[in-house]
Amino acid sequence: MTASSRQQVTGCLLAGGEGRRMGGRDKGLVPYQGRPLAAWVLDRLVAQTGTQFAVANRNLPDYANLLQQAHATPPSGVPAVLPDAPDLPVASGPLAGIVTALRHTATPWLMVTPCDTPHLPDDLVERLLAEAERCGAEAVVPSTIDPDGHQRRHWVCVLLHQRVSARLAAMFAQDERKLRVCIQALNWTSVSFADANGFDNINSLETLNGRN
Repeated sequence: MTASSRQQVTGCLLAGGEGRRMGGRDKGLVPYQGRPLAAWVLDRLVAQTGTQFAVANRNLPDYANLLQQAHATPPSGVPAVLPDAPDLPVASGPLAGIVTALRHTATPWLMVTPCDTPHLPDDLVERLLAEAERCGAEAVVPSTIDPDGHQRRHWVCVLLHQRVSARLAAMFAQDERKLRVCIQALNWTSVSFADANGFDNINSLETLNGRN
């Protein structure tokens, strides 16, 4: 991926969840193989995007420290960590974080990643952006094949064009909360990745204890 391509993309770490399957713990800050989960994700974002920030609803200073440690470059005039916008209802899921992030995105593209996917592919953004440019899509999600042969699309790991900001906000205002439904209302496509482990969510204590 060229430096000029990276500069077209802002990376956003989504860390606004309630961590219910983690016993209420903040998932992104839970240790995984010696580092917070979010630190692994930020490494991927910093390597593949031009600027980076996080959306989080608690422990904002901790996430700001992680971005600093990852040598992240927040967009000009944007804090390194933002909470969901105050005009959005609380605990409204990932769509609220994405609507917030798009409001602060000045580049053509926003790459959204959840904070609990520490093994994201090194070529994730490159491949999603190439497919978006090839077919004119405004939203691109990765997909993998489950062991049973079914295709799985990873909706929270999505590359979005900035121009969809108003449409996603309008869907949110109409009480839509399902990210899959919103993305499918856009001009979207998907890119297949061979390694399903790259999109594993470490989102429960059972999964975490089995991997650490």
